[in-house]
Amino acid sequence: MLQTRVLTAIVLAPLVLGAVLLGEPWISLLVGIVIFLSMVEVISLLDAAGYEPPQVLMLIAGFVTGAAGLVAANNGLVGGALNDLLRATSTPGLSIVVFAAAVLLIGVASFTRSDPRVGFQSWAAGIFGVAYVGLLAPFVVVVAHLAPPDGSAATEVGALGLRSGAAWAIMLVVLVWGYDTGAYFSGRWLGRRRLIDHISPSKTIEGLIGGLVTATVAAGVGGWIIGLDAWHALLVGPLVGLAAQAGDLGESLLKRAAGRKESGFLIPGHGGMLDRVDSFLFAAPVLAGYALVVVGAVA
Repeated sequence: MLQTRVLTAIVLAPLVLGAVLLGEPWISLLVGIVIFLSMVEVISLLDAAGYEPPQVLMLIAGFVTGAAGLVAANNGLVGGALNDLLRATSTPGLSIVVFAAAVLLIGVASFTRSDPRVGFQSWAAGIFGVAYVGLLAPFVVVVAHLAPPDGSAATEVGALGLRSGAAWAIMLVVLVWGYDTGAYFSGRWLGRRRLIDHISPSKTIEGLIGGLVTATVAAGVGGWIIGLDAWHALLVGPLVGLAAQAGDLGESLLKRAAGRKESGFLIPGHGGMLDRVDSFLFAAPVLAGYALVVVGAVA
């Protein structure tokens, strides 16, 4: 099992880091693929849990909501009709407009269920799935567009002279992977006390502590790449580490409701796409918020 996970990571890591370093449109294309595949898995899990969401409509709504977030994150790079659409929806935001449309359409679809309770469950589950993936995943691209207050995402920062957007995206990756790796090995070697047994029996308090330690170290490396003061690592490491763990537990809660051990079988040793990106869904908004509010970055 561990060997399979390592081999899969060796294959996937260069693809992820390559997209990060190449920038747009590759990182948005990669996140768009992730959104589509994750939506397919979320729909399958909700259906297995008995919520019976409108599958085709939910898939379209989730993907279009995610695509709206990607377009909004790339606002400085789009033109023509997309730029006009961004300008027209600037007050509530394009993602919110699309999500509101998804709420209405999925609600109308629920009217066809003969049992009102089933219809309401279908409506609520559909909205959840769209928000869970379609609203959260684009924050990965928001992170990849972060810039210094007086610069742009292309401004060179830090000791390595990387583009600001790429440097922040690398920080997100090393934080989440650092937390996951530290939690996995410390939990495996030292784990004794269960963290939240009814959701994920394999998670331990020792794994959580080990993950937070490695996330803090990873934050120090990421901060050095970006050019942040060293004290930021002591805050952003535990903060994003806890968010990554919450993202993992959130997906575990969904899988337990569906009676599934994994969200899919796409990635050997890791299960489905959602199993691989669940931590990023929670970690990316937290890192983006920290950068915007505490560091003073701009997006």
